[in-house]
Amino acid sequence: MKTVNVEVWSDFVCPWCWIAKKRFEKAVVSLAGQVQVVVSHLAYRRAKDVLPMDYKTALQQKLGGAAAADRMMEAVSANGLMEGLVYNFDAMRFGDTTKAHALLKNIGDPLLAQRLMERLYKAGTTDGLDIFDRDVLISLAKEVGVTDTSFDLESARIAAEIQRDESRASRIANGVPLFLFNDSVFVSGARDVSVFERAILDAAREAPEEITGVAEGGSCGIDGCSY
Repeated sequence: MKTVNVEVWSDFVCPWCWIAKKRFEKAVVSLAGQVQVVVSHLAYRRAKDVLPMDYKTALQQKLGGAAAADRMMEAVSANGLMEGLVYNFDAMRFGDTTKAHALLKNIGDPLLAQRLMERLYKAGTTDGLDIFDRDVLISLAKEVGVTDTSFDLESARIAAEIQRDESRASRIANGVPLFLFNDSVFVSGARDVSVFERAILDAAREAPEEITGVAEGGSCGIDGCSY
C-alpha cells in the first residue's frame, strides 16, 4: 500500500477550515485500504496581532459591509450543515489564535492533538467559548484527555515554529485551508470530497500538479474569505 503524507494548514477562526477538515477526513476514509494517509497539522494565523473581536463585525470590516458578510455567513452555514457542523456567528469571535496553535504544538500524542483540534473548532464555532483565553484552552485540553497542563503557550521555540509554518504556506498558496500531498500536489479551499480523493490518488502516483478544473472551494487569507 502506498503512503501519502499530507500537510494541512488551517486556523480556528477560518470559517472554511473546519468544513475542509471534515471533507478531507471523508476522503481518507473512502480510500482506506488503497492508500495510507499520514497527516501533519501546521499553524496559520489569519489575524496575527489582532485583539479578539465580534466575528460579524470582523467580517463586515473585511468584506466591505453587512450585505457581503451576510452572504458569506449564509454560504458557510449551508456548507457546514452538509457536514453536520453548526456555525453560531452570533457568539463567534475573530482574532489572533497564537495561543491555540501553541497549545496544539505542546501535545506530543497525535491522537490527543487531533481530538483537541476538533474540540477547538467546536468550542470557538458552535459553543461560543473563548479560545483566546489561556484558562479556557487548558480546560479544553483536559476535556479531551490531556493530563500535562504545564504548557508554555508563550514559548519562543514554538512561536518560531508557527512562523515557519506560515512561511511555508505562503510559498505554496495564499490563505487556508491548504493541503499539500507528498510535497507535490496541493489543494486550496474547502473542496468537495471527490477533489480530496483525487489529490490523494494523484499524490500516490507522484503526479506533481495542482488540482484544477473544478469549482473552487471557500478559503480564507489574511485579507478575508472567499467562496
